[in-house]
Amino acid sequence: MRPYLDSFDKGMRELGQTDGSTYRLEVRHGNRDPSRVPALIREAVTTQPSVIVVAGLSAARAARDATITVPIVVTTSSDLVDAGIVSSFAHPGGNITGLNDLSDELAAKRLEILKEALPKVSRVVLLVNPDFPATPKIERRVMATARALRMEIIRVDAKDPASLVSALDSLIKIRPGAVLLGGDALFVVRAKELVERTLAMKIPLAHYWPGTAEMGALFSHQAEIFYNFRRAAYYVDRILKGAKPGDLPIEQPNKYELVINLRTAKTLGLTIPQSFLVRADRVIE
Repeated sequence: MRPYLDSFDKGMRELGQTDGSTYRLEVRHGNRDPSRVPALIREAVTTQPSVIVVAGLSAARAARDATITVPIVVTTSSDLVDAGIVSSFAHPGGNITGLNDLSDELAAKRLEILKEALPKVSRVVLLVNPDFPATPKIERRVMATARALRMEIIRVDAKDPASLVSALDSLIKIRPGAVLLGGDALFVVRAKELVERTLAMKIPLAHYWPGTAEMGALFSHQAEIFYNFRRAAYYVDRILKGAKPGDLPIEQPNKYELVINLRTAKTLGLTIPQSFLVRADRVIE
């Protein structure tokens, strides 16, 4: 949590905004429990803030349901248009704006990356939260990519910590060549559990959140989340100066990061092609 707040704070300071002087930041988080987020947002709305900053599509949907008047800035999210939260990227309308992270498209891209890293892998589990708004779109894109790569995708669902344990237990019987994650806060707050369980079963894990390759995932790949939090300050600054969120276009990501854990590959007895390693932004050896 702290590194993302630091990125946001840096962005605000670059714009001449200082916490405690030109604005006051109040932080609320779910303490590793995404189910608490809607209540936290509703609570925040009652304090009549100038703007609420949220992260993720589920939080954006909760914010939409909680208020149509308080400005909302989304730091990172799947397709807000497809989810019906805003009217368009160019003209969001309403009280919500921010940054997209293309997680649905990048899930398919991660499958391509996985195939490049492990050419012999043909059977992959797609682990998704069925309640996550972007899951249908993620699944469609991944399935289409899998057909082109002649790979088999097995969907496994997990929507809370208990069902995540069951989902991971099911991998023992499925024995996939790798696990690919869809999007959802559950897979972020339970990243350590995901990494440890898949490593124990000798199954490579392709994650999307920063820091998960360092935990032991085979690789992580996503839009540069720290940049998104820093860039979100631009939206907050504009709104504090009188701009309407519905008039501020939603930005698409232009920074991505691929981190490969070569130690994990060696632990799993995998050989990663050198041609793939040179593509990485960072390699953990």
